[in-house]
Amino acid sequence: MIITDQQKRAVAYLLHEIRPDWPVASLVSLIDKHSDVPSLGALTVAATTKAMEPTCQTPAPIFHPGPHWPEAARRQLPKPPPCEDHIGQDGHTCRSCHADVKAGIRPPDKIGKHHTPESEEEEP
Repeated sequence: MIITDQQKRAVAYLLHEIRPDWPVASLVSLIDKHSDVPSLGALTVAATTKAMEPTCQTPAPIFHPGPHWPEAARRQLPKPPPCEDHIGQDGHTCRSCHADVKAGIRPPDKIGKHHTPESEEEEP
């Protein structure tokens, strides 16, 4: 299902009411990038669930697969992008990247993205 412009704006305004720190224009842009979702209802459930999680700082995780999506919609979601550094791991949930963050050798904003630790950059 393709989400219409009116539906994108409606969801964006709803999310902004729940999370005033998430700007409507940014939400519309994000939804536009992911407008091929299983249904408007599934998107609304997933988005409001994530918006109500205090640990969810940005709206980007709305479109990650997970339990915030209704069961029927999960099978229809596109496969997440792979981790750029760890074969076989999804980019946003890469266990190896999370372990690197805990070990202090990868910044948290590089989970699922290519990262060369400083010690490797300095070697000739």
